[in-house]
Amino acid sequence: MSALYLLSIIVPTVCMGLVDRRWQLFLFRPGAAGRAVAVVAAGTVLFLVWDLIAIEADMYHRGESDAMTGIELAPEFPLEELFFIVFLCYLTMVLHQLFRLVLAPRVRSGA
Repeated sequence: MSALYLLSIIVPTVCMGLVDRRWQLFLFRPGAAGRAVAVVAAGTVLFLVWDLIAIEADMYHRGESDAMTGIELAPEFPLEELFFIVFLCYLTMVLHQLFRLVLAPRVRSGA
């Protein structure tokens, strides 16, 4: 039992938070923290339900790896999956805001 896989999800999530904080892209935008948390939570719930439906339909099985903690939140649903879903939702929103920041001046200028 190891936490290597879990750490490989947590470390990039923290790094994404540092990027977000530096450029105030999503969670750290002034006055947007509540909405940001709600968006990440909504995405997380959506993907959790998706995963649980896939597990119930026998379309998804937990992989075995020495790098995983071995902790299951539900049958065939490892702890690492929850952290990955949160990371995926957060990454998507940070990238969305980054693209808006980079592309908005080009759209306004007609380039």
